[in-house]
Amino acid sequence: MTKLKIVLKKEFLKKHLLEIGVILCFVLPPVGILWLMLIGWNQLKNAVDLKAAFYLNATTFFFVCLAIATLGATFTEDKEAYMLIFAMILGYLGLYLYIKERVTMSLIRRFKWIMIIGGVYLVIFGSVMRHFQVTDMLIGGITGTLYIGPLPDSVADGRLFGTAYNPNFASFLLLLILSFLLADQLKRQHHKQMIWNYVLITIMMFGIFQTGSRSGIGVMFLVLIIFMLRLSARIGMAAAAIPFIFHKQIADILPRFKLFNEAFLERKEIWETSLKIWEKYPFFGTTPLGYRRAYDQFTQPEPHAHNIILGFFTEYGTIGGLAFIFLVMTFMLKLCCLFFINAKNKTLLNFFLLSLPVIFFSGIFDHPLVSPQTALLAIIILACFDRYTGNVPLLQKAVLYVNYKVAKVIY
Repeated sequence: MTKLKIVLKKEFLKKHLLEIGVILCFVLPPVGILWLMLIGWNQLKNAVDLKAAFYLNATTFFFVCLAIATLGATFTEDKEAYMLIFAMILGYLGLYLYIKERVTMSLIRRFKWIMIIGGVYLVIFGSVMRHFQVTDMLIGGITGTLYIGPLPDSVADGRLFGTAYNPNFASFLLLLILSFLLADQLKRQHHKQMIWNYVLITIMMFGIFQTGSRSGIGVMFLVLIIFMLRLSARIGMAAAAIPFIFHKQIADILPRFKLFNEAFLERKEIWETSLKIWEKYPFFGTTPLGYRRAYDQFTQPEPHAHNIILGFFTEYGTIGGLAFIFLVMTFMLKLCCLFFINAKNKTLLNFFLLSLPVIFFSGIFDHPLVSPQTALLAIIILACFDRYTGNVPLLQKAVLYVNYKVAKVIY
């Protein structure tokens, strides 16, 4: 009987490795990050041993380019510590391959609800913990309640970050969860389910405001506009006009809006310095570990470029930057094709139509993917999207659909 229980526990763990890792990313972030990395490293080992498939596509090409850039930076700068970034990227690639091979509709459903519950936990736990300043490095580091960022006064400002180490990272996670909930809201649901959905949406929006992330709130408005456009084109267009008509009233309720001009000037300085760093390290970049040291050569230390495009160009050089642009273009093309094609199965169209823009647009004024906690969870979504669109001949159908529409208009 005891052996049977052990076998059942092993089978359960094996079946739900991913879900356990995602839960731990919210509860004990370092453990969750390591858990998902171990899954990735093991999957990559199996791929090298020809025990698992290796998919050659835009996403794997992107990770391979980042790995090559990191190796180049390691040897040209003679920095052995950069190999930690190399190991991290291999973990990302392996996790992508693991999900790409195993993803199902039920796994996506479980992942979505774990993220939603994790978001509620982050908001509630963060709201309680921000009244207590965590001073113990070990406890704060394990639970994610230790603030990590360039501005120590952010903690004093009372910004919510829960178990994400930084308010901007927390905002990114809550935005992803909000997009999941809004996608569900577009489905035909029972009245009680819709009410519960609105409650959860309210919690996420409250949490995003409490993080005080201006870029996060801007992306939230963008996601809400996409959601309303999916409900009705007229409602969506009217919603898009609201920020322009009531910009003064909106500015009054936005957190830290008085510091907007100062923050924009800081961002401008960071972006200009990032371009100088890219000019100095054009081929392989500095890696995320070397960015701060490179930035310090020009002005005061800064942890990252606060822009996802500049971030990849400075941290992984021209190799990584161009690979990222190619990846974004590929995903945009696939998403557009999926949107316009008359396909029978569009079950997850709204799920991806709302969540994928969060990943990109959150990086315009910030770079939340520098955190492995947020990057790993984003990779899960990217892998699910690649698998979901993998069996659809998107380009062929798109061309046929466009030709049909053109012919219909002409004749």
